[in-house]
Amino acid sequence: MISAGMKKIVTALAALTCFGGLSGVKAHAAGMDGASTVRWAINGFGTLGAAYHEEDNTRFRRSVDQRAGVREGHVEIRNDSVLGVQVNGVLDSRWSVMAQAVTRQDVDRKWTPQLTWAFVKYAPNDWSELRFGRMAVDIYLDGDSRHVGYAYTTVRPYADVYGRLTFDTFDGVDAALQHSLGSGLLRFKLFGGRTRGEVYLNDVVSDLEKGRTFGATLDWVGEALSLKLSWGSMLTSRGYGHEELRKGLMTAGALLPAPWDAKAAARAAEIADSNRISYLGFGIGWERGPYSLQLVGTDMSMSVYPGFEGWGLGATAAYRIGNWKPFVTWSRSIIDPVERQLVLPAGVHPAVDALRAGWDTVNSYIRHEQRTAGIGVRYDFADNAALKLQADRIDAKRSSSLLDDAGYRTGARSFTLFSATLDFVF
Repeated sequence: MISAGMKKIVTALAALTCFGGLSGVKAHAAGMDGASTVRWAINGFGTLGAAYHEEDNTRFRRSVDQRAGVREGHVEIRNDSVLGVQVNGVLDSRWSVMAQAVTRQDVDRKWTPQLTWAFVKYAPNDWSELRFGRMAVDIYLDGDSRHVGYAYTTVRPYADVYGRLTFDTFDGVDAALQHSLGSGLLRFKLFGGRTRGEVYLNDVVSDLEKGRTFGATLDWVGEALSLKLSWGSMLTSRGYGHEELRKGLMTAGALLPAPWDAKAAARAAEIADSNRISYLGFGIGWERGPYSLQLVGTDMSMSVYPGFEGWGLGATAAYRIGNWKPFVTWSRSIIDPVERQLVLPAGVHPAVDALRAGWDTVNSYIRHEQRTAGIGVRYDFADNAALKLQADRIDAKRSSSLLDDAGYRTGARSFTLFSATLDFVF
């Protein structure tokens, strides 16, 4: 019996395939007349993954836009599994189009296909291009998407580094310039548009109503060495439920004597109706012969009250032996709130007591400190397919990436996660 969600997946992927196939037939016929040079191609990628751990009351998530996660004592195939289909069309020497649909378990535990790429590209020459439509933010060293598992040596991109950067799709425009520099190619890109994405934390789904994103990337790619710098800023008009906090502070200010009334009013005035997420990232990749090394990092801040600042760092070293590629990997991330003191007297009023208790919750809303050390192997058993096995030791002092069974951030956790994936492209 095929579920309703699976039927939607099959229908969307079939529609893309039929579109590409029919267009390819038309393009071929037009080319026979000499009236057109349109060419179409269909590609795709996928990951069939499984993960397992035995930590009680814990769900492991690869990114914060996931809701279910890997529960203790269960072999979970939904956490890493994904399927994508891409249609590319070359209209002439300057114009081309691309569309990509991806299905994976979303924040509502459904497998509804999502249109992750859909743009028109104009390349007037060999050193510049413009793209208009839906695209992904260019922050990854191994490719332009976190969904193509085949592009990564490890089972998944660093969850400690990239697991929080889930607002990585936007509707807008980007412009790129490239030029030879030394033994490599230098590429600079500017982008901006409307942000898309969701986050699940503390049993609440936070989505974007009016998000805007803009940023820039600078890449240099040589024969053995590749470098990337990325910067971005995303602003959303939503306050993520902090309107209730503001009202609580104003209520407390009316109930408290001096000088506590002024302190509560000052804190209420600091709460904005928007949240700005800013990041600065870097990536270094090196590959020579059988050896490969990678180092990536991000510095991130969030203005959602009371404000949070943090960083993430990840590294991988690998050595290829024929079709086998054993590797070790490590990552760490920390996010702490900006210190904002609020000392209120006890016993004045129940509303004030509730605010005192809630203040600590607000300051620890996404507080996070977690590190992961892993070992694994990749086996490229076919030209376009690879099997990966990986074991990760995860140590968290507190985590907003991990969830408890009720869907809330966790305290201290220490456990081993076992993962296996079959990655392929076609």
